[in-house]
Amino acid sequence: MENKPDIVLCNIPFMSVAYAPAGTSLLKACLQKAGFSCTVKDYNIKLWNAQTDDNIIAELENYFTINAKVSEEIQLLINQYYKIIVDEILELDPRWVGFSVFTFQCQRATTEILKLLRPKFKNKIMIGGAGISTRGIASNNADYGDKLIKENLIDAYIKGDGDIVLVELVKGNMDYPGINGNPYEGVKDLDAIPLPDWSDVIDEPYRYHDQKILPITGSRGCVRHCSFCDIHEFWTKFKFRSGKNIANEMIQNFDKHGIKTFYFMDSLINGSMKAFRELCKALIDYYEESNLEDKFFRWGGQFIVRSKSQMTPKDFELASRSGCDNLCWGVESGSEEVRQHMQKGFSNEDLDYCMEQIYRVGMRCYFFIIVGYPTEKNKDFQDTMDMFTRFQKYAVEGTLYGVNLGGLTSLDDGTPLYKNAEKMGIVPIIPAEYAHGLNWHYPLNPISLEERILRRITLQEHCEKLGYAVWNGDMQLKRLKASYEKIKDGTYTD
Repeated sequence: MENKPDIVLCNIPFMSVAYAPAGTSLLKACLQKAGFSCTVKDYNIKLWNAQTDDNIIAELENYFTINAKVSEEIQLLINQYYKIIVDEILELDPRWVGFSVFTFQCQRATTEILKLLRPKFKNKIMIGGAGISTRGIASNNADYGDKLIKENLIDAYIKGDGDIVLVELVKGNMDYPGINGNPYEGVKDLDAIPLPDWSDVIDEPYRYHDQKILPITGSRGCVRHCSFCDIHEFWTKFKFRSGKNIANEMIQNFDKHGIKTFYFMDSLINGSMKAFRELCKALIDYYEESNLEDKFFRWGGQFIVRSKSQMTPKDFELASRSGCDNLCWGVESGSEEVRQHMQKGFSNEDLDYCMEQIYRVGMRCYFFIIVGYPTEKNKDFQDTMDMFTRFQKYAVEGTLYGVNLGGLTSLDDGTPLYKNAEKMGIVPIIPAEYAHGLNWHYPLNPISLEERILRRITLQEHCEKLGYAVWNGDMQLKRLKASYEKIKDGTYTD
């Protein structure tokens, strides 16, 4: 065919379908700025949009996320779906095809597609994303990427920021930092990165709640160094765009696509209070200059709890006027002692203050919780139960509109908890060189894996009884059960 693209970038299962994936459309803009042609194909949404039966959807989710076996009927559906992808790529015939392995949950689809594509596709194949490793975004071990290279299923994988690296890969600079295990270098100036090109996916039928949403990235890294998190290992320095630059992106997307709702993909939207305040002011100024009402745009993302001296009542008022809402808080535990060990950096007084402020100005929030932290004693777990009882009033009236209870505390590569496990005295449950994932036991607080799982189940029941919406709770418990069974039979790896 004529006008063959230099590269086709593909999103594949399993990913969220709440809105268009941010990465591939941003990479398209970077490639086009460098003079290359790029087409984005969201095969993830094409699969899920074709399904209407909840039972089929559940089987597909299990197939991709926990490698479950499926019925012959579902396997035939998957095979047909893969054939459509391979045939379309062959028809497009790009110089490169790239697959976004967003997390480890995309690995099964990636491998199976590549096994069908590689014998027929004579050009270059690459992958990128956090899923190039099975052991966390900051792992030095890109085991999945290396495995695909060894099996000759891909020509290259990218680790780290792809904004610059992918351009260099398409140029043919195979030794550039970030390619095939070479140490990567992060982007220095986020304001210099072009705005994403959504043209290939803007009209796809994502599962928006009430109106179209676009993701935005305003920063990379984090200002805190939580013990269970590897973000600060992956992005060693917190970098952020100016508030005016972010506001400009939102305004441009409204002018071009009519988008009024945005969700930030950052680890935290209030990491830089300077940029946060500048963004709020720039949006309010735009509303006033354009004769628009307050909250004309709606935007939110992950949010860190700050003290009153760091984030004042006026900050909450301006944030609300600008449209800031839908804040996801990494609260993790109701115990101050546990959070201190986690290095969360806030007190119960700070948490209560922030809850009072968002209630006062009419904003909403969502909690992330981690159950079964190594130092979590019975009293600490009860503190978490009591926190949800105390905040029930916010759940009833809609300020605290949901909670994500996760699985259990996992020891992942690159996290301080993993690095310090041996020093703390944390040991594997089943024989392994190091405690990793859910395969750990802490003799100084000898709570068994079974007890940790029971706490997770108990907390979900408690929250549901109090009227909280528990996000994906049953699916998380199903995955937890699968991991538990592998630990019990000695086959657990990660």
